[in-house]
Amino acid sequence: MHSSTQSLLIQLIFVFALLSSAAAPAQPTNGDAFGNWLVNCETDAENGRQGCFLIQNLVLREGGQRVLQIAVGYVAEAPEPIALISLPLGISLPPGTTLKVDDLEPTRIAVERCEPNGCRAGVKLGAELLQKLIRGEQLSITFYDAKRQPIDVPLSLKGIEEGLAALAHDKPPTSTP
Repeated sequence: MHSSTQSLLIQLIFVFALLSSAAAPAQPTNGDAFGNWLVNCETDAENGRQGCFLIQNLVLREGGQRVLQIAVGYVAEAPEPIALISLPLGISLPPGTTLKVDDLEPTRIAVERCEPNGCRAGVKLGAELLQKLIRGEQLSITFYDAKRQPIDVPLSLKGIEEGLAALAHDKPPTSTP
């Protein structure tokens, strides 16, 4: 190959590499913001794989105590995203919790367990619920206090579609049984 042809080929490969890297979506990193959602990434101690979720926290103004956290993202065990909700201790467990997008029909979720730092509920976001979240403006999470009085917590859905799209590029491979 002539040196000028070889030089041109090297330059074309370099330009192609630059263009393809510029077009590739950026991996989400800890602290990235998508509207009202923040990316939180953690590394699994067992397999060393990093997983990222979109989160929103609701904290008390006085004292900064977390009242509620919702984390939305992908896990290896499921192709669709999941939502994990952390609730305060002392809530009434039998009624569970509900997710309600705007004025649409609420989705009931069982509270799975309580630990020293709070109670947990989780749900796979099937196609219908996922579309409600993406198209919606406000998510209301309702749980019940010890006297079974409802506590409604409104959260913004601004940025969830963009955040989930970024996480989808970085989701762990689905496990096969």
